Amino acid sequence: MSDNEVILRLTTAALLAGFLICKQWVRVRNRARQRAALRRQFQFHGEVPEFDVAPLRSRLDEVRRDFAQSAHAQAPDIHARKSLVIAARDRLGHLPFFQTHAVEAGPEQRAVQEPV
Repeated sequence: MSDNEVILRLTTAALLAGFLICKQWVRVRNRARQRAALRRQFQFHGEVPEFDVAPLRSRLDEVRRDFAQSAHAQAPDIHARKSLVIAARDRLGHLPFFQTHAVEAGPEQRAVQEPV
């Protein structure tokens, strides 16, 4: 390689590195600006915004009156879950990976297993 080729390659690499560094610097600066804008937007000034519970009032009263009934109404059936677990266990039990195979013992293990 001649000196000109080396200089050209080093210059190209330096320009590429400079471009990538500038692009990254602009990206980091924009992210910092966005984060600062979000902080200003959601900054807490000690005031709690009002929360309208009117649409939820009837449901809250119902839950307070009969908590146990509403909890059981939303709970899934335990027997359905048990049957799914049993079915999955049966299906997986028939896969070759879970089948038990007789392992052939080596000569050292046979001597230990046989009574003397």
